[in-house]
Parts: sequence; structure tokens; C-alpha cells
Amino acid sequence: MVMETPLSRSGSLKAAARAAAKLAALSAATAPATPVIAPSQVASSALETITEIPWTRIDLDLYEVARGGYIVGYVEVVGAVFVALGGPRYDRAVEVSQHLTFHAAVDVLVRRGA
Repeated sequence: MVMETPLSRSGSLKAAARAAAKLAALSAATAPATPVIAPSQVASSALETITEIPWTRIDLDLYEVARGGYIVGYVEVVGAVFVALGGPRYDRAVEVSQHLTFHAAVDVLVRRGA
């Protein structure tokens, strides 16, 4: 099973701005008693969550996982299992866990790198 990676580049700023506006409108409509957050804060937090792609395909069955520009680990595809390896260097990475879905393995490494 091979997953193709999207290009490692920033997403559309217009799409991020639309998402931030929707998020601001939704939070204002559901909880009017909450304090108002500046749109620039909402836009910057939405940009961080929308534009970052935490993984890059580096081989047929190997993916590199990064957080904040730093490599936190690798996901290796072994049959139907995705093995999460923690560490900045592949040759010294340690197995963290095994998962049945790719995104669960990536999530473990991203959370571990926090």
C-alpha cells in the first residue's frame, strides 16, 4: 500500500483566510458570551493548522515526519502495518508504535515531538 504525498509547500492564503473567517463566524455564532479574539490571531492559528503538511515521502515505503521544521520521526510501511519510528535520524530511530492506519502513526509522532 503506497500513499502519494502532496507537494511540501504552503497552502493557498485565500483558502486559509476563508477558513479563518468561517472559524471566527462559527465561534461568534455559537458562543456570544466568550471574549472576542482578534482576527489576526485566528488567521495565524488557522494558517498554522491548514498549511503544514507533517510528512514527506522519501522512499517507496518510508515517510519522514516533521513538526515545526524539525524531523521527529519516520513511518515505515511493513505489509499492512505502519511502524512509527521516533528520532531525527532514520538509522538511529527507535520504534514507538505500530498502527493499522498511516494517519494514526503520523499523529503519534507529531504528538510525541511536542
